[in-house]
Amino acid sequence: MFIKFPGIGPRQAERFVYFLLSSPQSYRQELMRLIGTLKDDTKVCVSCFRFHSNRADICSVCGNANRNKELLMLVQKDVDLDNIERTKDYDGYYFVIGGTVPILDKNPSTLIREKELIETVEKRAKDGLKEVIFAFSVNPDGENTAEYVRKVLEPLLKKSDIKISTLGRGLSTGLELEYSDPETIKNALKNRV
Repeated sequence: MFIKFPGIGPRQAERFVYFLLSSPQSYRQELMRLIGTLKDDTKVCVSCFRFHSNRADICSVCGNANRNKELLMLVQKDVDLDNIERTKDYDGYYFVIGGTVPILDKNPSTLIREKELIETVEKRAKDGLKEVIFAFSVNPDGENTAEYVRKVLEPLLKKSDIKISTLGRGLSTGLELEYSDPETIKNALKNRV
């Protein structure tokens, strides 16, 4: 079962199994309880669409009025947002698009939160949004996603005079953003184009 987890190979999955077999029963029971309640204890933020455990409908980032209303960063998944937050070098808001648009996909609008993204950008434009930052993985799917999202948002951004930028190329091509260290992300943020 562990082999189905992202980034887990056969040997690591096997180590997980042996660890659980040698763990006390109380540990395994607590783990099962936590997994069983995971979905009940987690919400999706109505603003940025990231998972969070707040009792409120919005996450702690979106609920922070001290964030920079002029910036909106688009990320593929929650773990990318978390990794950027660890740098403590970005103070704007986020939007989790929920995936990527593969190059040959015939129905890209079903793979990302396109409708919600347009609504979010329209709303944030009224509140003073000046820049949308694309923070997608630097690989073919990430590049294609950026191109697709740019086309989707272009009419709205031109009308509102909102700039589009991407993270600087401090990130290696083919690298998943989730595995980038905070210093690399910090440099990519500073050198965005």
